Amino acid sequence: MKDKPRILGAPVDQEQLQEDLKNYQQKALELGASGAVAVPVASIEVDERVRLKCLSPRCNRAGQTPNCPPNAPDLKLVRKALARYQWAILIKCDVDVAEFDPAKAPSRKPKEGRHAFHSKGNQLVEELERLAFRDGYHLAMAFGGGSCRDDLCGGEPCQVMERGECRHPYQSRPSMEAIGIDVMPLVYRAGWAAYAMQKEITTAMTVGIVFVA
Repeated sequence: MKDKPRILGAPVDQEQLQEDLKNYQQKALELGASGAVAVPVASIEVDERVRLKCLSPRCNRAGQTPNCPPNAPDLKLVRKALARYQWAILIKCDVDVAEFDPAKAPSRKPKEGRHAFHSKGNQLVEELERLAFRDGYHLAMAFGGGSCRDDLCGGEPCQVMERGECRHPYQSRPSMEAIGIDVMPLVYRAGWAAYAMQKEITTAMTVGIVFVA
């Protein structure tokens, strides 16, 4: 029998929350994630150094979208908001680095649709956010990786910056890095291995997170 729809905003007890977190981890794997873990939000660090790395050395997307530093949400606001959550789902998707040779970088060959390095992970956390919302977690919030300009708009100039109208208003969002989340310690504590890009590395990962409750 199909579960009854839940009332948005209704209290959820800890037993139900833990069951839901397990369901979201399983769903992430079914959707193509190579790993998914529940993490206590208290263990997630928002660090000014992460935000500064977007600007020094300067990322070629810095300032080009409303989601990229220095336009991304203020870190004081981020800290206050994330402190209101208890649990999040961290996911990773493996990526074949051969598909993203610098000579064929998505930002150099604009086209319609999602095609950036982080696209798979970003789509996955969006879907988990929708699932959590339907389960009554009306403040569930997802963040992925990379610039929305590459992921959603194929490198085309951002319409928000040009005329205030987003092509993908329900999908566009800041990356984990843009809101100052230090991703590497989370990856390490999850038991996953991340490495600096070099010729010996053939598989990389893209990471996303969904704050549930």
